[in-house]
Amino acid sequence: MKRELQALLVVNGALVLLAGFAAGFPYGSAVVASIAPDAPADTAEALRAWHMAHLEGVLNGLLMIASAAAAGFLSLSQAAQRVVFWGLVTAGWTNVVASTISALTGGRGTGITGLDWNTLDFLLFMAGILGAIAAMIALALGGLRTAREP
Repeated sequence: MKRELQALLVVNGALVLLAGFAAGFPYGSAVVASIAPDAPADTAEALRAWHMAHLEGVLNGLLMIASAAAAGFLSLSQAAQRVVFWGLVTAGWTNVVASTISALTGGRGTGITGLDWNTLDFLLFMAGILGAIAAMIALALGGLRTAREP
């Protein structure tokens, strides 16, 4: 992978990771609220949602940084480099944004429910899934190609 694309993937990964760190603050507040003796019934849902937002940012950011490092050792075509880069940038940002919107709005993003936040979350999550799958296929093929080189 070109050094410039690697560096930009690391930058985006670090920013997604920071967004995940930021989602850790409301997650911590939800943890504290959930252990209160008089915690409302909907506290468990807020806890789940902020936990997901926190993990989406952290895990997607780490995936982006690790993939940038791995891609530097692989023989990737120009097209494969673009698929890895844009697939992971799309996955990282859509997942952290959608999970944060879900935590803020109480949605789950599990389907199209009309013109609402839940539908936006669903579409963002689907774009992220497609981007991640495309990037991982390109990395796997690049790994096979590199392993076969003399």
